[in-house]
Amino acid sequence: MTKVVGKLFLTITFVLLLTGCTSNKTPPLKGAYQSEHVEGYFVQMSFQPEEQSFVEYIDNREVDKGTYKELENDVYKIYSDIQEFEIKLNKDNSFDLIVKKINEGKPIKLKNIDVTPIYFGTEFDDVDEYKALIE
Repeated sequence: MTKVVGKLFLTITFVLLLTGCTSNKTPPLKGAYQSEHVEGYFVQMSFQPEEQSFVEYIDNREVDKGTYKELENDVYKIYSDIQEFEIKLNKDNSFDLIVKKINEGKPIKLKNIDVTPIYFGTEFDDVDEYKALIE
């Protein structure tokens, strides 16, 4: 009986140690985020925490950029000349974004694809067409 109680005690201790060491903390907002293909578009955002800056892309075309700040745990305020909105970062390092003219204005999930921000330098002649999607 003593061996059973000892094994049970060790098992419970081991389980408590394992669950106590796992983190439920949401990662910081940084790096590159991208949506799935939605209505023919990919939406991407890059966040640079050192400068608290962001760039928003639709199909690799820069449509907006600005700054951001953390309001409270996992909630961030996005500021630009075109728009101002809040996002809530989820524990799986994703967030929902509304692009007014894509997905009927319903939220689009952006998932973190890299901790390093992405930037696209290609110049497109149809950028205004893509900027109109967020205005």
